[in-house]
Amino acid sequence: MPMNLSDMLQEFTAQILDDPLLSGSQQEEKMIQVLDLCHFIDIYKQSLIIVDYAHKINIVEEDGVRKGVYFCDLLYNTRYCFDSWYYKQDNLKEIRSQLKTKELWFVIVEENLSAGDLKASKEFVQKNNVGGLYDRIFYFNFSQSTIKSIK
Repeated sequence: MPMNLSDMLQEFTAQILDDPLLSGSQQEEKMIQVLDLCHFIDIYKQSLIIVDYAHKINIVEEDGVRKGVYFCDLLYNTRYCFDSWYYKQDNLKEIRSQLKTKELWFVIVEENLSAGDLKASKEFVQKNNVGGLYDRIFYFNFSQSTIKSIK
């Protein structure tokens, strides 16, 4: 019987905190990534299986098909650490091959309590050619526990 997401989150959190190679800020970033991933799966499709969360692109599996899931918090990523690496075709082709994923998903994470306005998300997607780089694009309001498909 597979573990439920709450148990998985506890296990992953313990693994992150026990990793001596991660600094405090890296642990925090990994914990947010794993929390986003578990909450996303809980809302979107509980049948997704977490294969790996070691990279910035998480690996999930659905019916034997590996998918890479990249979370982008517009507030955090655009103000503090915009990583242009994830917006280049050649880099994504390479990571797709390395991680053996059939699809790449781009998930825009928002954490406000109001209902989601997709305008900023759609502008970001267009400005950075995300639609041409990723197979699926989602808007994920973490606080409201809602997911909307943009592509």
